[in-house]
Amino acid sequence: MIRLSRLLPFVAAALAGGCGTVDAGPDFQFAEVVYDQNYFYCTVQPMLAAQSCGPGAAGDSGGCHEQVTRFRVLPLAAPIPCSGNVPTGLIPAEAQSNYESASAEMTPDPDRAPLFNRPTRRAAHPRQIFAPDSKEAKIIRDWATKYTSQ
Repeated sequence: MIRLSRLLPFVAAALAGGCGTVDAGPDFQFAEVVYDQNYFYCTVQPMLAAQSCGPGAAGDSGGCHEQVTRFRVLPLAAPIPCSGNVPTGLIPAEAQSNYESASAEMTPDPDRAPLFNRPTRRAAHPRQIFAPDSKEAKIIRDWATKYTSQ
């Protein structure tokens, strides 16, 4: 199932371009956007862990993304060993779950992605995790460009 949030950037781009209307036929489907798992496991997930997105920071109430919201960031027993952006070890189920959760919060246009907008407080979030022009924000922006359509 494709989430509406994943389709909106493509629809908006088509409408903004003034391409007119196209009869897509009765079996019209969008290709699913699949974000680079290796980049997530080796770069995005360690950044989220370093920012305490799962357990929350000192003084936060609740368990943040380990417990409170639909965007789950589950703790890992150990970091995933990587060589560059390629995992060299097994990917635990918790990391796979984190990838699925984060992908659901992502769009090819990071300026529309909750995974970018909420921690930068460009959209509702209890605290600013990182600034929109930070190295952490750049990681999210870079991940937005690392996808395939399947």
